[in-house]
Amino acid sequence: MKTSFHLTALVCLFLLLCSTFGQSQNQSSGASDYQIAMQFYRDGEFQKASELFQKLYLTNRTQTYFQYYLNSLVSLKEFEKAEGVLKEQIKTDKNELSYWVELGYIYSLQKNENKAKASYQGAIKKLRPDQNQIIRLANAFNSKRLYPYTEETYLEGKKLLNGNYGFEMEMAQLYYYMRDYDKMIGSYLDILKLSDMYLQSVQNQLQNAVYNDIDNSLKEKLKEHLLIRINQYPNIVVYSELLIWLYIQDEDLEGAFIQARALDLRLKENGQRLIALARVAADKNNFDIAMQAYDYVIQKGRFLEFYFAAREEMLQVMYLRIVQGLDNHPDDYKKLENALITALQEMGTNMETVDMVKNLAHLQAFYLGKTASARFLLEEAIAIPRLSFTKLGELKLEMADIYLLDGEVWDATFIYAQIEEDNKENPIGSEAKYRKSRLAYFIGDFEWARAQLDVLKASTSKLIANDAADLALFIYENTGWDTVETALETYARADLLFYQAKDSLALLTLDTVLSAFKDHELADDAWLLKGKILQKNLKYGQAIEAYQFIVDNFGHDILADNALYAMAEIYEKQLHNNEKALDLYKKIMMDYPDSIFKIESRNRFRKLRGDNLAN
Repeated sequence: MKTSFHLTALVCLFLLLCSTFGQSQNQSSGASDYQIAMQFYRDGEFQKASELFQKLYLTNRTQTYFQYYLNSLVSLKEFEKAEGVLKEQIKTDKNELSYWVELGYIYSLQKNENKAKASYQGAIKKLRPDQNQIIRLANAFNSKRLYPYTEETYLEGKKLLNGNYGFEMEMAQLYYYMRDYDKMIGSYLDILKLSDMYLQSVQNQLQNAVYNDIDNSLKEKLKEHLLIRINQYPNIVVYSELLIWLYIQDEDLEGAFIQARALDLRLKENGQRLIALARVAADKNNFDIAMQAYDYVIQKGRFLEFYFAAREEMLQVMYLRIVQGLDNHPDDYKKLENALITALQEMGTNMETVDMVKNLAHLQAFYLGKTASARFLLEEAIAIPRLSFTKLGELKLEMADIYLLDGEVWDATFIYAQIEEDNKENPIGSEAKYRKSRLAYFIGDFEWARAQLDVLKASTSKLIANDAADLALFIYENTGWDTVETALETYARADLLFYQAKDSLALLTLDTVLSAFKDHELADDAWLLKGKILQKNLKYGQAIEAYQFIVDNFGHDILADNALYAMAEIYEKQLHNNEKALDLYKKIMMDYPDSIFKIESRNRFRKLRGDNLAN
């Protein structure tokens, strides 16, 4: 009995193994046949491909095998066979309406448009209130670019589902393919009418459409539709929000500000959307709109939650305008100093206001000559408990810079070294090392400075690495020969005097370089530095003459584009001569294709010319 049982078990095991092995062989054979069939298909050997795909489909009735089999027959122009195969499929799977589309397409290839139309419309008539079936049929029409039938499918599906699903997103995408922008926009706005939760999705789709818009007409159409909807449905806030977003995309921050302010007033909001817009404007260096938006929030009153943030960030914008040379009169410096002092008196010196303290110290030291007051402010801020290493390092860097400004070289060197030691693992340490190396260059210790700068060229901070590489190269190119090194020492002394705001002495020292070493390679550098000093002191005519000298006499050297860009900025921002600025930006683009100023020159040129910068 036991023997019989064991024998039976062995036979069963053998049969099972054979079955498994057979299935494995079949699967392996199927996979191999599919790969061979695909290779035939890619190589255009459609007869061989059709035979193999037919075999695969009859063995394993998957949609993929059938589609490739059908495509192969179409490529062979065996339309009657393809028609018969499709009619068989329609009988087998009556719910899969995409076969009717394929059948209509076969008729169309045979120039039988009546039968094709009947097949397409027959498929639509067979639709049931099944969302998946409707989408599959629409996708089938889409795949053949039969867009009017796709639209008809969605409209019929919308009726069948009786309001449960409207296919708005799908139809919007369809209208985009059809380039029917009015209907596309209408569909997207209908989606937002259903719920503002779709705002991000709609923005993403519209951004893609706007980016690919060749004739740049879509944005204007979208604005028109939005303005109409805002008037029709003033209580649907999302339309106004989308219009604000569109203005920002279009770089029309003034339009965005007008809409955001109107919405804030109508909804009696707390200024949140205005402060968000102000930050966008500040990031884009559109300081005028940023200031207006911040001021609007501030005027709402100090008891609202965004008052202090708006006030602090507005002071930061005012500071940036001065640092970037947009506000460059003593009255501008005094106005900002008073505003910062008032703010600090109200808010106190603490972790939240430490950046304001640093800005005030820099303003007082480098623009108003109040180095003692600046040091006192920094010492008070450095004593704030629990300051982060980064903030502490920034404050100490400012302190070291002010020591150097006052000519206290060794104190500055000591603080730079201390910051570097305390911040070995973060960019503040690298910045301190760079400024210590720059100090060595200022006082003529070129060999040591270059050695330190060579190390910094591998810094993780791209900005520091670039600055270090530039200064290292400058020192390398201007050392090694006695007369050149003497010229570099004189130039470096002028550079330090300029840093220390001793502009008259700096100009006299540069004149020494230009008279004693006029044939050296440093001459164009000296003219460029002279132009910067004159520009800083509002002597724009003389600054332009210095920059023009570089262009006329060193037009093929690396500083010519720097001089052109500096002149263009003076004409644009200080003299408001846009026509002259346009000419100079254009010259940079045309004559200096490798210039680091090329991209910014192109943007400035297009903006001054009135181009649409969003595309």
